[in-house]
Amino acid sequence: MRRRPLLAAAVAIAAAGAALAVALLLEREPHSPELARAELSASAFVDSIGVVTHLPYADTAYGRRPDVLARLQELGARHIRDAAPPLTGPAADGLREVSAAGIDGTLGADISVDPARWVPESLAVMGDRVAAFEAPNEIDNAGDPEWPAKLRDYMTRLAAAVRSRAPGRPVIGPSLVDPASRARLPRGLPGLFNAHPYSGGLLPEPTLDQALDEWHATAPHRKAVFTETGYHNALAATVGQPPASEAAAAVYIPRLLLTAFGSHVSRTFIYELVDVRPDPALGDPVQHWGLLRNDFSPKPAFTALKTLIAIVRGSPGPGLDGRLKWSLETDGDDQVERLVLVRKDGSRVIALWRPVSVWDRDARQPVDPGQVGVEVAFAGREARDLSVWRPSVSSAPIMRLARARRIPLQLAGDVVLISLR
Repeated sequence: MRRRPLLAAAVAIAAAGAALAVALLLEREPHSPELARAELSASAFVDSIGVVTHLPYADTAYGRRPDVLARLQELGARHIRDAAPPLTGPAADGLREVSAAGIDGTLGADISVDPARWVPESLAVMGDRVAAFEAPNEIDNAGDPEWPAKLRDYMTRLAAAVRSRAPGRPVIGPSLVDPASRARLPRGLPGLFNAHPYSGGLLPEPTLDQALDEWHATAPHRKAVFTETGYHNALAATVGQPPASEAAAAVYIPRLLLTAFGSHVSRTFIYELVDVRPDPALGDPVQHWGLLRNDFSPKPAFTALKTLIAIVRGSPGPGLDGRLKWSLETDGDDQVERLVLVRKDGSRVIALWRPVSVWDRDARQPVDPGQVGVEVAFAGREARDLSVWRPSVSSAPIMRLARARRIPLQLAGDVVLISLR
């Protein structure tokens, strides 16, 4: 099995049973204390984070556009994914406000809407803030047996409209519910690889591995975008995907984003910004996908993501030239993922996490992942101005050090970040 290029683990996932029971097999690579991991751009990681919005839903929480915009700006993500707007109306007004705030939009339309119309209309509303044009959403789930032929024709027209009106702007290919549906489409279909790797209440890494395998098997020479993924918190739901608790989602979403970026996925959109309608009984999954509750109060995942973005964006000051020399020692053979993000001034963020479960989705109860002791050691020189964070647990650092050559840490199931220079 192909392993994630910058991450330590390969994970296979196999579905079993109509009740969505899933058997997970974690295949571990030999641990080496000498890390040979690529360092990736911190600004590119932040730019890879997006959130789905539904600005056309004016009779829902999204009708409270000042609150939507304020929370988007507070979150710090600079990309949304939404429907292509008409020239007038709430959706167009909302996208103009988003654009004016410096937030980019990835836009898509229904297959019944001619791209020759909606591409220029989208540009008229958002201008250069249109980041990409997306194929129709999950069209293989629409009940139309003729969808492959219609999609082939549509994508040809969409690519032509973008070449004509927005040359150089990316076209994102179709998202599909059934992975087998890709076999019904030609390899030459325009657009970046697109997937919706929902984990159904489980930890994110196995489902991401499935999507990554599908990408490399079907479109290895194209970039990839995940235009939807996330967790709903309707703990009393008896239909749809199984839920995860708000606390579990706060642990899984940072891991999801770091894993995707470390695997070279260009952008990942969390579904979605705010719970659409009130549902105090927690019985309807559709109403509970948000990072925010319906009253716009932040769920733990919102705070975790906001903290993650702020830490990666921030800097303790100019860092070293050249590669950071460091190693990781663990108390046992537990798998530890790691990623190094380099800020423009040379300072770094080291992200560490264990790809373990923190939620039993069948019992709908939290799982204690235990803790593993690790020690981060720096070679060549002391690291300076260090701060250690657990974004899923606290928005404040758990440790600050002026200088250090070694840092002992305990890893549970959440991401630990070390900011240093």
